[in-house]
Amino acid sequence: MTALDTPAPRPARRRRPAPHTAGESVQHRQSDPPIYRALLTLWADDGRTLPGYRDPEWSRVATSPIWPTGPLFES
Repeated sequence: MTALDTPAPRPARRRRPAPHTAGESVQHRQSDPPIYRALLTLWADDGRTLPGYRDPEWSRVATSPIWPTGPLFES
């Protein structure tokens, strides 16, 4: 038997995830540890973007037109 005669390996079978019950779908949010809350407060006081919140500067830049307009850019 040569290397060409050996059968190709079968792909590994993937298990399907078990269906969730109604009680498992609810996620309980724990309160943030004090050090994390202090860090968020410090960042908010400095005007930084906080995790879980939209960055207003990025939103403004991302929604602005691609090509500038106005009297300086008209020919």
